[in-house]
This record gives sequence, C-alpha cells and structure tokens, in this order.
Amino acid sequence: MRKIYTLFCLIFMTSMLVAQVRYVDASFGVDVERDVTFGSNISILTGQPLPLELKMDVYTPAGDTETERPVILVSHTGSFLPPLFNGQITGSKTDSTVVYTCTELAKRGYVAVAYTYRQGWLPTAPDEDTRRGTLLQAAYRGIQDSRTCVRFLRRNADEGGNQYGIDPERIGMFGIGTGGYLSLGCGSFYDFEDVLLEKFINTNTALPYIDSLVYGNIFADAPAAICLANHPGYSSEIDFAFNVGGALGDESWISGTDNEAAFAGVHATSDIFAPYNVGPVIVPTTNEFVVTVAGTQAAIARANEAGNNDIFDDMIDNEFTALVDAQIGTQLTLPTGQTLEVGAKNFYGFVTPFPQGSPWDWWDKPTLDAIVAGTNNALGTMFNSDTLHRDGLLTNPMMSPEQGRTYMDSIITFMIPKSCVALRLYCDGVTGVEDEIVDHAVTYQPNPAVEMITFRSEDAIIRSIHIVDIKGQLVEEYNNIDNTNYTVDRNNLADGIYFAQLRFDDGTQTIKFIFK
Repeated sequence: MRKIYTLFCLIFMTSMLVAQVRYVDASFGVDVERDVTFGSNISILTGQPLPLELKMDVYTPAGDTETERPVILVSHTGSFLPPLFNGQITGSKTDSTVVYTCTELAKRGYVAVAYTYRQGWLPTAPDEDTRRGTLLQAAYRGIQDSRTCVRFLRRNADEGGNQYGIDPERIGMFGIGTGGYLSLGCGSFYDFEDVLLEKFINTNTALPYIDSLVYGNIFADAPAAICLANHPGYSSEIDFAFNVGGALGDESWISGTDNEAAFAGVHATSDIFAPYNVGPVIVPTTNEFVVTVAGTQAAIARANEAGNNDIFDDMIDNEFTALVDAQIGTQLTLPTGQTLEVGAKNFYGFVTPFPQGSPWDWWDKPTLDAIVAGTNNALGTMFNSDTLHRDGLLTNPMMSPEQGRTYMDSIITFMIPKSCVALRLYCDGVTGVEDEIVDHAVTYQPNPAVEMITFRSEDAIIRSIHIVDIKGQLVEEYNNIDNTNYTVDRNNLADGIYFAQLRFDDGTQTIKFIFK
C-alpha cells in the first residue's frame, strides 16, 4: 500500500512540475529598470563623430528569488536609422514588439534586455558603393554595441554585484527585423576576414569598406580612430541567436566553430526589405538595392549544415514540429515571380500576402501623432504622422495589437524550447530527458534534516534540483547547478516529507527526504 501511495505522489509531483515549468510558462510579474547606460561609443549620426551613451531597459521577473538567470538581449528593427527618419514608425527599444517580447520573457523567468545601438548611414546616396559601405559600417557598429552589452552584463555579474541576477554563462539574443542582422552577426562573426569578402570591397577604391584602424575591432573592446574601448577582458560570446526577420552578411560567416551560437528563427515570405533566402537588401527610405545577403531561412539552413544546431536534434515534438516538417522541401512562387525555398529545420516561414513582411509590428496612431509633433517641435522637422501611418499599412495592412500579439505569441512559443536547449536550462518537456528515470550514485545527508540537506553525485553532474512537498506542490527550485554536489537550505519550509527531483543530462532521479 505504501508503494502505491508513493507512486501516486511521484506521478502527482511530476504533473505539477510539468504544469508550471520555469523558462517555459509565464509565472511572474515583471519589473523594468529603464535607460541603464551599458557603454559609450562614437556615433556618426549627426555627421560629426561624437560619443554616444548606449542605453538598455532591463526586464526582470518580479519577486523571483533565483540569482543566476539566463539573459536574452532583444535588438530592435529600424534599418539602422532612428524612427521617423527611417521612413518607418518602428526603430527603438520601446517598439511594441520589443516591449512585448521582453515582458513575456521576464514572465517566464528570464532577464530580458532591450538595448540601443548606434544608428546612421547614407541610404539616399546616389551610388551603390556609398550605400553599401555605409550600411555595412552601420551593421558593424551595431554588432560591436551588441557585444558591448553582452560584456557589460558579464562585467556587472563579476564586478558590480550582479545586480540583475544573471548567469553570465547563459546569454542569448533575439533580433527583430534589422536587429536580426545583429543577432546573426553576434552569433557567427568572429573573423575580421568575413568583412573582406569581394562584395564588401569598394569597387572604386579597391579598399575594404571596414578598416579596423578606423572603426575598431569586431568587439569594440580596444580603441581606434572612431571607436572607444568598452569592458575589455570579458567574453562577447553568446550561446543562442534567434531571428524574427533580418539577415546575415554572408552564409560563409557560419562555419560551425565552438565559439559560434546555435541559431533558430522565423521570417515572413513577403518581406520586401530583407531577403527570405539569399537575395538583395532593399531599404525602405529609397527602395534602392544595397547588397546581397543571406536571409533568415538561408542562414538557419547553413547553421544546420555546419553543425551549430545539432543540439536541437533530441527535442520533444511540439505544436510547431509538424508545421516545420511540412515546409521542408516545399517551394513558393511570389507575385514578383521569385521562387522561395520555404522550409528548413529550426526555422519557420510565415506565408503572408504580398507585401506583408512584418505582421508582428503594431503601433498606436494617437501615440504616433504625439511623437511626430514632439519631434517636429524639437528638431524643426516636417514629419507627417498620417503619411507614416499610411506607409506603414502598405506592408502591414491588417496591423493591430491583436494581430501583433498573436504573431509574437506564436514566435515566442517556437523560440522558448530552442532557448531551453541552447542555454542549457533543462526545461521539463523540452528534451526527452524527463521521461528517463535514472539511478545515479547519489548520497544525501543529513536525513532527517534540520536546516539544510546536501546532495552528492559520484558519477554525474547535477543540473537542477526541484523540491516538491507531499501535496505535489513545487516549493523550491535550484537551476543551473552544474556541479556534483549542492546544498539545499530549508528556507522556512515546514516539518514534513519532501521529494527532491535531481536532473542530470540523461534523466531525473527522485529522492524522498524529511525536514524536522
């Protein structure tokens, strides 16, 4: 009888854990700290190179006691120009999609960072060389600033008291539109030779568009003519890059080396500004050709081929699995006559009516009116909010908060399991591990325990420990342990029987113990 009761408790405990999974389910409120300075670098936006403070908004799960949480940096769209000046409504860390993404991630237990990066290039220049060169330089600065943010967070964890409660070994990026150039670049661009390809050489001067003596190295952690050093000595590497649109400078940037990230993403088939496969970048301000790059589908396909994404192979099927599988090997012909290879593993293509390329974006017309009026008054510009609103609807005709949130909910649902795997979060229900019951050589003492109990494994690394009471309720969780022993404090738990679920790489082991 006792064995049956114990089995019932374990089954009930497991169901409770699956019902509320950290990093998967939205379980927290959200706190936001705005306009935190994470670095400074030289901006050319106004023509004269001047230092610019780089700012971020930090979203954290309210009331969370975990002190080592994964971080996702969220980079906004905008064609490397400020909002309005880019002919668009979007282009800042307060875009609706950015705020919504960061909020949803923080609800799940992540630290989410919406950050700015330097903007400015010459999209209206009459010649391709100037357009291509200044755009590449803008993207280069954006990658530098993204890596500056990564290093700031690692430095804060090391020297600043870790005020945001992050795990510096678990950092990923989520790039939206233009921000997708940055997430893909940060995950793959580790060799300066990558910007010395033939298409990145000025056809008039035969010189590279990027000179590291002028623009700095690929990390911006050493000074140059118009580059300041930020947080040297800390790693710029990320483990995971997720794209919502955007593109990669060239497929060859992804080579499968250990310092590169795992990649996943989505793209709309009717995006007219960034290619879906390999194709041209067309800027919204002029609709002129700039450069040929690899869109999200092509970049993810390359990452699959190079081995970056092998870690996703053992994921459990979810609601996207059949949809992704159905797209692999299919083709789509657009009204323009262009034929797209639609699918790829670890990628999903939203098939949208032409030319709807970013259906996840949304904005509020009264707010836009106020922003335009304030900008015109402050800068003497002549922007017209009605024109901007109308132009925005040309590529997003069904724009609404409801549509945008629906798309973002689907995108986040697709992304979260990938993040769990790439950032080594060991989320229940994501890999097949939770179905495997293991029996490692684990000792635990004292038992009964009064103030604390220590678990030791002789033959495997403990990844996480969940403490569940006799009612099946999760009362404590300890994630990212990554050690062979760990001490669990009582933390005012009542006297009684508890179950510790220890997660290892090959499965879970449940241990019954007592606090008295």
